[in-house]
Amino acid sequence: HGLQPIPVTGQDATPTGVQYIIAGWQSGTVYKSVRTEAAAAASAAIKLIHGQKVTTNGNVSGTKSILLTPVWVTKKNYKLLFTDGFLKKSQVCIGPYKKFCK
Repeated sequence: HGLQPIPVTGQDATPTGVQYIIAGWQSGTVYKSVRTEAAAAASAAIKLIHGQKVTTNGNVSGTKSILLTPVWVTKKNYKLLFTDGFLKKSQVCIGPYKKFCK
């Protein structure tokens, strides 16, 4: 129909999403490190237990929040997910997608 390609994106850096990225079908995905999220939550919980003030840096739907910076994952940096331990190369670089892993 003569349409230009439409960028497709994703969230949560799933193995399938990363496969689509390395194959060129998806432009990127959002990755939020579980370790970073867990550390922030644990720190806040410990402060609350000790009656200390929790430092917030945002407001979501009227609630003070701890906002963390997500990482935009593309073909150029998808291996970060392996080095971070979020995904295994064996989950992504398999079957027809193996040829795209460098």
